[in-house]
Amino acid sequence: MGVAGQHCDLAIVGAGPAGMAAALYAASQGMAVTLVNGGGLLGYGLHGAYKSKGMYELAKDRMVALKMGRGYDPSGPDVRFDEIHDQLSTGTATLTEINLGYLKQLEVRVVNGTGRFVDAHTLEANGERIRAPHFLIATGSRPRVLPGMAVDGKLIMTSDHVVDVDESFRSLTVVGAGVIGCEFASIFTAFGVHVTLLDTADRLLSHEDPDISAFITTVFTRNGIDVRFGARTRSVSTVGGRVRTTLEDGSTIISDRALVAIGRVACSDTLNLSTTGIEPGRAGVIHVNDNMQTSVPHIYAVGDVGERKTPLDLALVHIAEAEGRLAVKHMLRQPRTLRSSHIPFIVFSMPMLAGAGLTETLAQEQYGDGVRVAKFLNARNHRYHAMRAFDGYVKLIVGPPGDDRILGVRAVGAQADSVIGEAAVMIDNEIPYTYLLDSIHAHPSLTESLQNAARIIAGRLVPTL
Repeated sequence: MGVAGQHCDLAIVGAGPAGMAAALYAASQGMAVTLVNGGGLLGYGLHGAYKSKGMYELAKDRMVALKMGRGYDPSGPDVRFDEIHDQLSTGTATLTEINLGYLKQLEVRVVNGTGRFVDAHTLEANGERIRAPHFLIATGSRPRVLPGMAVDGKLIMTSDHVVDVDESFRSLTVVGAGVIGCEFASIFTAFGVHVTLLDTADRLLSHEDPDISAFITTVFTRNGIDVRFGARTRSVSTVGGRVRTTLEDGSTIISDRALVAIGRVACSDTLNLSTTGIEPGRAGVIHVNDNMQTSVPHIYAVGDVGERKTPLDLALVHIAEAEGRLAVKHMLRQPRTLRSSHIPFIVFSMPMLAGAGLTETLAQEQYGDGVRVAKFLNARNHRYHAMRAFDGYVKLIVGPPGDDRILGVRAVGAQADSVIGEAAVMIDNEIPYTYLLDSIHAHPSLTESLQNAARIIAGRLVPTL
């Protein structure tokens, strides 16, 4: 039994991006906040997302340096994974201290330990009981694994392990070609590792338009990634210090390492939710309404562990943060909105993919064949020429004639994310694409591609051939 109860205005379980955002906002509004955390501060948002993006930047720089036609001949030194590991660990420690400083400044009380409910109004953690009028569950998710996949964290890894690689290897099999699989396939290929990427679908990133999938597949293949479609995995096991991946058709792949990237499951199983009356759904997710409330109204769930009934409830750090703040605003009866139609995203693959709003396919399904689409090739952009990065394009998707709203935008290629922020703001505020036509963009800049795509739709510029 826990010690005498502690009281606060809001008790939060989990200090990932959603829990941190909620804690900081609630404290800034005068609420007394207790933050219970059983793992690293900021969770996967720091120990996964930050580290993987750090690896991406280093890998991207190496790939760029090794390209021909830049006026110099790089020596291409061997990749020192131990130094990369040390650099990322240092960055993680620094960012952890910065965020601890934020919590201290706002007097958020931190309890280290795994939180579990005693009843719907009491949380227990680290030997003490915490009572509050509001609770927020922000425990995030963990990698999904299947029977027959003996994950040991070294030879057979998940996304939790692969960011902490500290020694070199020559080959990697990536099981699963979703966002995480595509990102790490790109990263390790750029580091000189031979990568086999297994996709159960018939095209990469199949939730995107076919032209995007085809473009990314072409570049992946050209970069040396062995992409295999319709590849279903039967087992992944270690044999003689290496990894054997067996497919359903009986074929096998032998590699030095394997990365299992087949999705994630919500971390709700240790919360003792049965005492609250909340029943988790598929893969452990907790169903919530648009205010992030569970079936027990004073208990909220945000981030990967909470699931709203919308196809745009994406597992992204910035969405988790927005949900955390939204939940607190509802508790405080403050004006609140979370419009998801414009939410930007970035896939840190090589080539990079970034977007906001609807795909071309979804736009046509919702608004008909009159939807207007234009592409502006990176090869026509002066800044991309200066970068010697000619692959890719910006695709602008606008409503049918008479509806000048931007419905979606996609960008593929180097620094594709540079284009997306402007488009996301325009989508969110229903600003017509025509505002782009005569606005003044810096030159040379990547955002000029978005403007030129708008000019193509308006008939002011010759379409891309």
